[in-house]
Amino acid sequence: MIVIRGVLMNLLRPVRLALAKRPWIHWLVVSALAAAVGLGVHTRLAAVDRAREEWGDRRAVWVAAHDVAPGEPLDVVRRALPLGAVPPRAVDDVEPGTIARQHVTAGEPITAVDLVLGVGPAAAADEGSVVVPVSDPFVSSAPVGVRVAIYAEGLVLAPSARIVAVDGDVVFVAVDEADGPIVAAAAQLRTASIVFTR
Repeated sequence: MIVIRGVLMNLLRPVRLALAKRPWIHWLVVSALAAAVGLGVHTRLAAVDRAREEWGDRRAVWVAAHDVAPGEPLDVVRRALPLGAVPPRAVDDVEPGTIARQHVTAGEPITAVDLVLGVGPAAAADEGSVVVPVSDPFVSSAPVGVRVAIYAEGLVLAPSARIVAVDGDVVFVAVDEADGPIVAAAAQLRTASIVFTR
């Protein structure tokens, strides 16, 4: 430890001598450090001001009045939220009786993704998917919105699918567009089975 201290003192001696002979170097370093700290503080304060402005302005949006499961009609109320809490695709109007495409929690702003737009089972499907009717009496009581997979004769036809509607023992399942033909063929032959996944 004493050796390290001695080495440091030897290294710092020329620096101390230079600063003693030229004090302006000391004040130049102090001024540069002060300017760097001041710039950092100014940047942080500007970020705080921007955040305050963003959270200060408010916008009236539709929010869910209570928890809604997929396939159920939305019950919405109008609330003024800070701009920072409003999602980009928040809707300006919700028609009475509009059906929820996915689970929406109470107080959550309603977005276009949450709504079933149009009529029929395909209206509740995600972009890039197709809806195939599968006759499966064992799954006819399944709730809308549940994630499932489609199997047939020991093969996985669609590893990721979602129930979008149920009519009697016919279950309408949204599958990836690429899986649609094989799932439709298995459904036509009545070999398709709906398997619940996590």
